[in-house]
Amino acid sequence: MKWAYSLQQKTKIAFWSALILTAVFVKNWMDKNHVTTLDSSFASVYDDRLVVEGYLFQLSGHLYQKKIILSGCHNAESAGAAQPQVNSINSTIDQILSDYEKTKLTPDEATYFGSLKKNLAALNTLEGNVLHALNTQDVNLSAATMAQMQKGFDAALLDLGRLSEIQILEGKLLKDQSNQIAAGATLLSTFELVVLIAIGILIQILVFASKSTLPRLARQPGLN
Repeated sequence: MKWAYSLQQKTKIAFWSALILTAVFVKNWMDKNHVTTLDSSFASVYDDRLVVEGYLFQLSGHLYQKKIILSGCHNAESAGAAQPQVNSINSTIDQILSDYEKTKLTPDEATYFGSLKKNLAALNTLEGNVLHALNTQDVNLSAATMAQMQKGFDAALLDLGRLSEIQILEGKLLKDQSNQIAAGATLLSTFELVVLIAIGILIQILVFASKSTLPRLARQPGLN
């Protein structure tokens, strides 16, 4: 009957071995998914948040630069000198907006970004009207349009401030998501270690139990 005991213990050991392999496979599969998710989160933090925050900073700087240039225009001569500078800044702003639009926008971000583009387009029209009025020496028109233009700057800067707040909020959400994934991975690793130790102990118990249940060889009575 020795072979029967051996076969029974081998079956049990094979079962627990298969269970170990299954647990390791599932753990590796989950780890792969966690790594993929973390990689996506970190990429989004850089591509859609840090880079965008840089765009917002640049846009804010260009708007303030235009505001200073235009506020210094009081006659046809200064308006003529300001026109190429304003055109250059507007071209740069258009390129930044194009790059910004290629990033992943949240619903709220898309709303404020659309408002920003609308306000900037209106601002460009007002800028053109102010410069034209100064070139034609229409003082009354330039003064009224200048006041409207200042409101246009304020509206655009307000949109930039809201977009910047969204970057901070979304960055925090991505950080929290990454922390949850890391915590889950740590918990799974601990669980895997406990399971492997428990299964290892069970296998050892089965091995020793198989040895103790095997029939002992009969001793010859004449041998002492």
